Amino acid sequence: MLPMLVKRHRLHDAALALLALTVFAPSVAANIPAPVTKTNPVRDQAQGQMANGRLTTKVTYTDTHATAAAYTRNTIGLDRGFEFRLRTCVAYHLNAETPVSSCAERNVDTRSNTATVYTHAPRVTLPGQPRPTTQPWGYFTAYTEVMYLDGGLWPVHAHSWPDDGLQGAGIAVAPQEQETGMLPPNSTVTLDGTFDSAVNSGQPDSICTVIPLASDGSALPAGVSVSHPAFRGAPEYYEVGPPTGAYAGQPPRGVMLVIHGGGWALSGLGAIEWRRPDADRWRARGWQTVNLNYRMCGQSAADVLWFYDQARAWFPPGTKICALGESAGGHLALLIGAYRPDLYCAVSLAGPTDLRTIQGEVAYNAASGLHDQTRGGRWVHNLAAAAFGEENLPEYSPAAHASATLRNTRVLQGFSAEDPYVPYQQAATSPTRCAPPTRPRTSTTSRWQQAPSHSLTPR
Repeated sequence: MLPMLVKRHRLHDAALALLALTVFAPSVAANIPAPVTKTNPVRDQAQGQMANGRLTTKVTYTDTHATAAAYTRNTIGLDRGFEFRLRTCVAYHLNAETPVSSCAERNVDTRSNTATVYTHAPRVTLPGQPRPTTQPWGYFTAYTEVMYLDGGLWPVHAHSWPDDGLQGAGIAVAPQEQETGMLPPNSTVTLDGTFDSAVNSGQPDSICTVIPLASDGSALPAGVSVSHPAFRGAPEYYEVGPPTGAYAGQPPRGVMLVIHGGGWALSGLGAIEWRRPDADRWRARGWQTVNLNYRMCGQSAADVLWFYDQARAWFPPGTKICALGESAGGHLALLIGAYRPDLYCAVSLAGPTDLRTIQGEVAYNAASGLHDQTRGGRWVHNLAAAAFGEENLPEYSPAAHASATLRNTRVLQGFSAEDPYVPYQQAATSPTRCAPPTRPRTSTTSRWQQAPSHSLTPR
């Protein structure tokens, strides 16, 4: 009878354990909020904002993370006779962190159709984003737009962005151990004119995502290599070129990092090719160049710092390492000096220096011939906010670091007098903080009297 008694005791213990699991399971599940769903109409711009489809966004939870999925199903009507492009984006922004995003596109050709086609924009899922802990907020934003081909351009025909902006498009993510979350207020830096897109547009609370720039087919310059032991495991493509001309075969006079622009979103081999003439000029002056690409948006700063750190670790102590960039690339070149005080020099061509103030500074207005508009600065501010987070812009403003770190770097800045995007006040901001009277060589600002060659081009 003893074995049977032991068996009964074991069954009794197992039953108690199962009962305990049943009793206590709801308290664990209570920390996981129920899914949240939001639907916004996709509105037709040419038909007086008439609804033409629905974007549904669903947020689901684990105890520590949240996932958002956005989809339209076959609710979008496309007229016959056009080439359409449908895009969906989902972004997540956790306070004090750089936003992340995922986008997808699909093309639909209705030129051979005889009636309206009902179809869907791509479904996009952004998984496993951390729920807030000590942060006051975190939120997802989802957006769908319908574009059509018109003379080589893709203007927006319909979109899902609501009139109340972030408050209507965003879904607040509940912090850990809580059931609901909160959205931050809408950005107050608005743009004049009609809404054109919520992706790479400079609109308030818009989404930053990659703008791929394909190769133009040009050949790799002679002597340039696409691999180097200093940059094993690089986050993106790069080209390393040795000194040329009279300096060919000699030790380089220094190393120049060449950084392309493009609103912190442009990426691809085409962006590298765009800056090859700059690299060639420095190679002809005896410098070794690293013409580098970087990942989009909030990853851009980390990537250029990675290239700098690898170069500093590889090349001999005392090597002069500099950074050159135009527009957003100029900003990133200055930002290296802000975070790496041993950067020897930075050359910035029309690079924003203070993202905290640019939205209120006047820039050139081609219509009046005066410096009397702030739309350009507001547009740049919003592009930067989409890339880095508006609350983080002080960290990404070189001028905010100038007196502490950037003052150790030789800085040459060039600005166009007729630049409609980066105000000339940006030229005046950092030199006054970079250049103590005892080291006048530290910062030189040149005001170019020429038409702007700015790479930040609106849609």
